Amino acid sequence: MKDVKATIIGLVVFGLISFPAFSAEYKSDEVIVKFRSDNVMSKAALSEGAEGENRSMVVAVDDADEAINSLADMEGIEYAEPNYVIEAESIPEDWPYLETEWEDIDLAGAWDLIETSGAGELVVVAVIDSGVDLDHPDLVDILIDGHDFANNDSTPEDDTGHGTRVTGILAAMGNNGIGVAGIAWNVEIAVMPLKFMKMNDGKTTGSLSDAVDAIYYAVDHGADIINASWGFDTYSYSLGEAIKYAQRKGVLFIASAGNSSQDNDAHAHYPSNYKYDNVIAVAAMNRYGDLASFSNYGKASVDIAAPGEGLKTTNINGGYSSWVSGTSYATPFVSAVAAMVISQSPDLSYSSVRGVLLNSAVVDDNYNDLNSGGCVNAYNALTAEDYDFLESSMASGSSSQVDSSMLAMAAAGEGSGSKGCMIDSARNAGSASGILIFMIMIVLFQMSRVKHLE
Repeated sequence: MKDVKATIIGLVVFGLISFPAFSAEYKSDEVIVKFRSDNVMSKAALSEGAEGENRSMVVAVDDADEAINSLADMEGIEYAEPNYVIEAESIPEDWPYLETEWEDIDLAGAWDLIETSGAGELVVVAVIDSGVDLDHPDLVDILIDGHDFANNDSTPEDDTGHGTRVTGILAAMGNNGIGVAGIAWNVEIAVMPLKFMKMNDGKTTGSLSDAVDAIYYAVDHGADIINASWGFDTYSYSLGEAIKYAQRKGVLFIASAGNSSQDNDAHAHYPSNYKYDNVIAVAAMNRYGDLASFSNYGKASVDIAAPGEGLKTTNINGGYSSWVSGTSYATPFVSAVAAMVISQSPDLSYSSVRGVLLNSAVVDDNYNDLNSGGCVNAYNALTAEDYDFLESSMASGSSSQVDSSMLAMAAAGEGSGSKGCMIDSARNAGSASGILIFMIMIVLFQMSRVKHLE
């Protein structure tokens, strides 16, 4: 199948001049393409997508730069963008271990409330990451079926440890006489491990297209919350569309803010910078109640802080880590508190849950550069009297065209300046010949077998 796709797109890019490479790392032999709703390819994607979604698809090519350049002005194509490489956002754990206490988070108070009221309704959290240690004794009983998009199989076994550490912070079993307890240990919780990252040259990385696939899978298979402890600095249409799909289906998307000590208002970071009201962007705080030195921040783009330095958690091969740091690990803290709230009040809208977390934060001058002005507090979130804080102000209906907020962000150059994914005729280094136009017409009818993102 890949050879067929490469042959078809090879016809498209044949004879065209390439243009400068994109700023972020991406796959040189693949592009992500979305066809407009009124052409043959879009209809093929619609027929295979869940609930009539017109989704983007991955296409194998000989040269990504040339392929995107050639597709820029082609009628019937909504956008084409690189298949970026995404990296997990953890900090090396080779620091000396120190005991940590997070009194501002008030986990003890929250656990007591849940102990009294009961574990609540089942909450499904999709951890889109590097998979999980499927046999870990502290995790095995909270796991449900997932998928491995990195290796295209149904066994999302973790080979890097990142996803296992994230999952342990989220919900490792408590009161079982071993290891550690996760934040939501006494909540009725199920973790859906979705693997899109794996070990590549010593780093935990994965492709944009696999991350997008995993988001659609999570939503279509019943996730209430998506935990995304990863990111990159370039705007993506296809990733934004997947998150908006989650929004329309009422799924919270909780994302790490990044570990570059930067202001995300000035230098965008994705997916945490998407401006949808189901997104919560999480910064990391240290054991002293300050913003961690490595954590990104942003008054408009980063929502709330959570513990993200010196954490104990599970690791692969049935093991444990005594000190892990990064916004990657602050994110499951917030996902866990969101799960607490949903378990106790399952009828809340996703925007109300988001509002609860942000409006019940413990405000502190250390977090002036965050949207909420504070750090997450589990007890406050569970005892909030008014959940109706932030109902959606954005349209949640489906659209076959590029979302207007996406266009505005791309036009403003968010993420990578003038580079990235915006299709612009100014990029063309050459114009297509009449023969090439004829080939495109053939492509639109012959590519229906190309696997779309689903």
